[in-house]
Amino acid sequence: MEVVKFGQNACTLRCFVAVGLLQASIVSWRAAAEELPPPPYFISDSEAVVVGISYDESRIKTMAPAGLPMAPGATGQIVMYTSGENYGLPPYSSSFMGLDIDGYDGPGGSKARWMLTGLYSPASVSDALARYFDYPTREGVTRIQRDGQRVTAVGTMDGREMIRAEIMLKAEPCQRGPGLIHELTRKSSGSIQLIKIPYVADWCAAESAKVEITAPKGDPFGQLNPVTVLWAGYFHGGFGWSPPTNAR
Repeated sequence: MEVVKFGQNACTLRCFVAVGLLQASIVSWRAAAEELPPPPYFISDSEAVVVGISYDESRIKTMAPAGLPMAPGATGQIVMYTSGENYGLPPYSSSFMGLDIDGYDGPGGSKARWMLTGLYSPASVSDALARYFDYPTREGVTRIQRDGQRVTAVGTMDGREMIRAEIMLKAEPCQRGPGLIHELTRKSSGSIQLIKIPYVADWCAAESAKVEITAPKGDPFGQLNPVTVLWAGYFHGGFGWSPPTNAR
């Protein structure tokens, strides 16, 4: 696993691509296996390792969404996170890989993201996100561990490690602020839908990062390997999902 070090201005809060806005409701959950309600959802407390990457263009073309232009450089993100108290969803964890898409930018010019593959646990969350958003989800567990300035995220499926990311944070204050992320998915009818993800969070930039994808070659994670690390950081805050709308 190669460790990639970053320059002084490698990334700011806007590099992060996944998280939320405040709502004022708290719900209690009866059973993780029950069918969950449709969005909106709000995640009040999440911590995440986020790694900006570029894909091998010869590989990513076979997995990129038809009819949507990739951003220059075949850039994307690996997002690995856990959530605590939520509205609409039970506590859950996730690891996913996304591809930047041109033409559907969020505020400030941030690229929209297309999820290529994702692990979610428990199964009720994986099922709900596939049903209501058309995300390509599977059941899998993610754990985050922070030890001082080092943060490690590990995603597993059926007890097998699939992906691991480790970052070393810079010895500087984190940045706190709001943002809005755009995500795209395709409905079974073929139409493209837009999902807006507002967030308020602390963003702590990393000085170095390494990623190891150990999924089998035939698995979607394995098919996306290798990747080149561009930037990374640690996110701690809240985010939400709006119901999908038809993209322009």
